[in-house]
Amino acid sequence: MLANKKSLLALSVTAALTLTGCFSDDDNNVTVPPVEPTDPVVVAPDAPAELGLVINANVVDSVTTNVLNAKLSFLENGEAANNIVDVNGNELKVVDAANGNVVFTKKADSDITEVTVSVTADGYIGKSFIIDLTAAEGVSSVAAQLALTLANGAGVTTVAETVGAVGGATSTAVEAASSGKSGAGANIPAGTQLLDAAGNAISGELSLSVSGADSSSSAAAAIVPAGLNAADAASTAKSAGVANILMADANGNKVKSFGDSEITVTMAIPADTKKNGVAIKTGDTLKLKSHNEDTGVWSDEENVVTIGDLDAESNTFTGTFQTNHLTFFSSTVEIEACSSDISINVTGDAVPADGLYVQLASSDASANSYIAGGSTTTTLVSADNAKRFGISADATASVSIVDVNGNVWFSSNEEVEVCGAVTATLVNPVEQPVSENFTVTAACGDGQTVDVSNAVVTYGLAGKAQSIAASAGNGSFSLANMVPATTATYTVTVDARIPLDNGTTMATGPITVTPDGTAESIALRADCGDLTGGN
Repeated sequence: MLANKKSLLALSVTAALTLTGCFSDDDNNVTVPPVEPTDPVVVAPDAPAELGLVINANVVDSVTTNVLNAKLSFLENGEAANNIVDVNGNELKVVDAANGNVVFTKKADSDITEVTVSVTADGYIGKSFIIDLTAAEGVSSVAAQLALTLANGAGVTTVAETVGAVGGATSTAVEAASSGKSGAGANIPAGTQLLDAAGNAISGELSLSVSGADSSSSAAAAIVPAGLNAADAASTAKSAGVANILMADANGNKVKSFGDSEITVTMAIPADTKKNGVAIKTGDTLKLKSHNEDTGVWSDEENVVTIGDLDAESNTFTGTFQTNHLTFFSSTVEIEACSSDISINVTGDAVPADGLYVQLASSDASANSYIAGGSTTTTLVSADNAKRFGISADATASVSIVDVNGNVWFSSNEEVEVCGAVTATLVNPVEQPVSENFTVTAACGDGQTVDVSNAVVTYGLAGKAQSIAASAGNGSFSLANMVPATTATYTVTVDARIPLDNGTTMATGPITVTPDGTAESIALRADCGDLTGGN
């Protein structure tokens, strides 16, 4: 066997040598030269297009005007909005605004004229706002101040209780109630079914929260969600008393109804409330409306509010009703609605470029509106909306005008008639306000530039609302009406509305400016993706 292996090995070697010798040098091989590197193909992004009307919304504390970490839900006709987008065209339905600011617009092909925004923030009474999506000719941006009231702020009382539920029903009776001018309560019997919006049973440990507000002051009007009346309602209702009731488990699953069960709800109603022109008394009944915070829609309730005993100390009656669901409730009386636009005429110092906020506050009316820069006359609430909001023909309110930082430019000091035109003389409280230019440029790696004159630039003091900087073209933006440098530093945000090399459209921050009148700038690197992967 060993000899055979040697013979086979010799044969293999010989064959190999033979085959090697049979090849010719003339084998027609073609030499392929190495690929020469080419310059990258750099494609600059298109310049951002001009936007339609931009809404600059800031969620603030109603007293301090400090911004709040808030959640905003955009709604159309009781459902999640389909026509609201950010400045880059991305649909907005729910936004968690860490700094309280959201800048948005509507789709270019949309014909909606308003949007409902439901706003919540920890420690505050949630509220729905109706934001107008139209503006006077030449106005490119409008600021919306969405003011929330502390859950236990002036004229508001909130109480909370823990509820135990087994098998989707309360294990014991639970009552959460407060008294006085801002009194409200909820009494839930043992065995009451607890169901979510889809009708599913909720069990475990839940938190019950009941809020009431003083309807004899501006406190209650300030927390009533917008749109109390339908636009085509045959009559106009005004809120007479309120109770806001929420119940949820630790995961945020909300109890929305009680199945076949009912609970008892109470609310304080001022003794001077008039029904058909006559002061209410024990035994009378008032109509009841409810507002669903998840849809932003008001509904008429079949049950009525029965007027109980008078509390002489607070000069309020206790109104009582039964309900099988939880939400914001308001007892109502009919009024003659204001049939005129509620407007304001201003004289004195000019309205600054970033505009001013107008606040109406009383038991008759609560409204926040905006005066655009340079304006002298502004409609605050249209006649149609005066009816929807339940503002009467004889309504009075205190009127104040403030800037983005809460500085007061005008105060009526007392309530004045607001159905019609209000006149105000403006005085700028900021000594030597500062304005300066802020220039934004963007370029590719090879030096190609992109015009970002239609970028969105906002600026503001720490903890205060943001303003939109007006574009002057050529990438120049005006930071107007700033307090002097000795007082504060401003933070600027830039949405270039083109892809940047950081993977977003936002300039990397924080960007700060010193308000001393000296022009400042920022250079951005555009993402100009090319065929070879370079920039």
